[in-house]
Amino acid sequence: MYYDNQPLDVNTRNGGVILLNQRSAAILNEILKAYPYISIEELSNQFNVSRRTIYKDLDKVNDWLKEHFNTELIRVRGKGLYLDPQLKNEILQEKELPNETYYEHSKVERKAWMFIYIVGQPKGCLLQDFQDLFQVSRNTVIDDIKILKDELALSEVELQAEGKTGYNISGDEIAIRNCLIKYLTEVIPQDILYNFFKHSETNLKQHSNGIHLYKILSKDDLKSIKKILDEYEQLVEIEITDEVRNSLIIWFYFFIQRIKQENYAKVDPAETEVISTTEEFIGAQKLCGKLSRYFNVVIPTSEVVYFTRYLLSAKVNYNLNIQIESQEMKELTSVVEKMVYDFQKFAAVDFPDPEQMIYNLLLHLKPTYYRKKYGIHIQNILKGSIKKNYPEIFHLTKNVIHHVEDLIGQKIDDNEIAYLAMHFGGWLRQEGVDLELKRKKMLIVCTNGLGTSRLLESQLQRLFTDVDITDVISLREYEEIDKLKEVADFIVSTILLPDRGIPVFVVEPILNNHDKAQLLKKVSGLFEENVQQQMMSTDTIINIVNRYTNIQDEESLRRELVAYFHSSMSISNKNYTIPGLLDLLPESRIEFKSNINDWEKAIVEASTHLLEQGFITKDYIGEMIQVVKKDGPYIVISDRIALPHASAEKGVNKTGMSMLFLKEEVDLLGKPVRMFIVLASVDNEQHLKALSQLTQIFSNKTLKNKIMKTKNKYELVDLLKRNITTMRID
Repeated sequence: MYYDNQPLDVNTRNGGVILLNQRSAAILNEILKAYPYISIEELSNQFNVSRRTIYKDLDKVNDWLKEHFNTELIRVRGKGLYLDPQLKNEILQEKELPNETYYEHSKVERKAWMFIYIVGQPKGCLLQDFQDLFQVSRNTVIDDIKILKDELALSEVELQAEGKTGYNISGDEIAIRNCLIKYLTEVIPQDILYNFFKHSETNLKQHSNGIHLYKILSKDDLKSIKKILDEYEQLVEIEITDEVRNSLIIWFYFFIQRIKQENYAKVDPAETEVISTTEEFIGAQKLCGKLSRYFNVVIPTSEVVYFTRYLLSAKVNYNLNIQIESQEMKELTSVVEKMVYDFQKFAAVDFPDPEQMIYNLLLHLKPTYYRKKYGIHIQNILKGSIKKNYPEIFHLTKNVIHHVEDLIGQKIDDNEIAYLAMHFGGWLRQEGVDLELKRKKMLIVCTNGLGTSRLLESQLQRLFTDVDITDVISLREYEEIDKLKEVADFIVSTILLPDRGIPVFVVEPILNNHDKAQLLKKVSGLFEENVQQQMMSTDTIINIVNRYTNIQDEESLRRELVAYFHSSMSISNKNYTIPGLLDLLPESRIEFKSNINDWEKAIVEASTHLLEQGFITKDYIGEMIQVVKKDGPYIVISDRIALPHASAEKGVNKTGMSMLFLKEEVDLLGKPVRMFIVLASVDNEQHLKALSQLTQIFSNKTLKNKIMKTKNKYELVDLLKRNITTMRID
């Protein structure tokens, strides 16, 4: 059994010689690299084994540590396994330290790699090849093959075994390549691709999937594809996002291998005619010409069109040559303008620079449009995080996505909606509290594109109010910085970066509360002035204890107290529960009246409770009226329902809502309105949950009709309560 803050048990010995197997040696390496703790759960996930297995291996690790360094691992409650940093450095310098890696492939990973090996090589793969590759039994491989065969059949792709030549794949070539991309995405994360392109084979093999890359790919070939793709970017004046660029290099490599095997993608002539008019096709012709010469293979026009599909569908950081004048782009621009307008209306926000917002969203929507048009499916690994951490923004984005669906005649899935939600979320202003501290400089490196970068920046701005964010850059821009220490005191990155003398904290692009707490603790512990108050508290406690007893090991006590204070740090001041509709619109601020003959008077009347309760000033009411006179009846968010609001700086003291419900309609610049819901919000965020619930209610025709038939505020509130409690925002 393991006890918190106690040494782990040691019981594994062999004739006085401590033995570390491959996995326990790899676990030791991970513990040494961790800063400053690593949990059992993290180790279990990393090595793809059970917690029980990790515990058994830690016995061996402890045994080895005690034999060589007379020490043992410490497990700190709520944090994980701990070794003193100086001791870690000492151990890392020892020559006899094993440098092993270990990984157990899951069924999903074995299945994916089987397909990749079969499709990506000219020679067939035998059953024994897979046994050797994954170190599993013959029966396990047979079971995996059966699962893969059934899964491929859903895409009308057939997996066959042909005697001595081994397994091969048959079917429509585009379907085969779609499956290839799906399986590549499943088993090769972005950090592995980055390491593959940047570092040596030894460094890369810290991850088993990296080993597979070296077995099946030629690094020299990939470097050449990378160079040719860089030249394409310069030609068409774009910069593809880091994550998509890395993926394209791998995909193009496998496309070439398929062409070498005379397996060609067939493209519809009508599609060829349309694609051949784009700038990307001209660039693809030159790109394919260079690939043809390098790989000594003929690339037919149909394949050039096929490559263009992926270039058109690639997410970009910028595009200096976007063809706004083309018919497709004109239609897309119109769609984006409608989306931005509606989002501002439904969210009751004003983007500070709507033209820039429209341009950035257009950059993203263009590849989305082509992905849907040509059936290129992507898996957005951030979808779950977006829906969980930003459900209101996701729901509001879902409300405006119909403009895109109307244009392309297809439903937009949640993967694509999540990407668009990141763009909208990143543009919502984040408010913070300025602290009078010496300000540190943070550099953000994000490989996931413009929308994700902006959203990550907004999250970090809110979390670190005492830190200046110097820039948000791509991986390529980071690599071009010469004097890094002049730019930043520390770096927050979505991918592991090589050591350049600046602390790097690797995070997911979408942070949950646990992620924020961990990052806050690590960064705070990095700079002495940020933890000075905690250190003073530690000294105070030690002085008090000394008055009443003798401390046997003051240094250990001090270290454990510091660890405790760090684990007790709270980010409650950085996060709050976003209020819902019933929180912002209580029964006391709802009023029913027979009629009012003027929309301006209706807004004044609807604002009365907010004014009397100190939520707004008289200036705010006047501003709401002036905005309608200037911009028209945009506040009518649904039939007979208006949402008057204005900017926070025009007189908002607290976030809240009030309602005026009229029996008879009043004309609001040509639109009949019965319900006026006045919104006052101190920022662009606190009211989003309430508005998401509101739009969900009014999009349900049956529920909306019931609401419009209520006779008094008690009926209305009861109806809202009964429906909101069962409401799910996604």
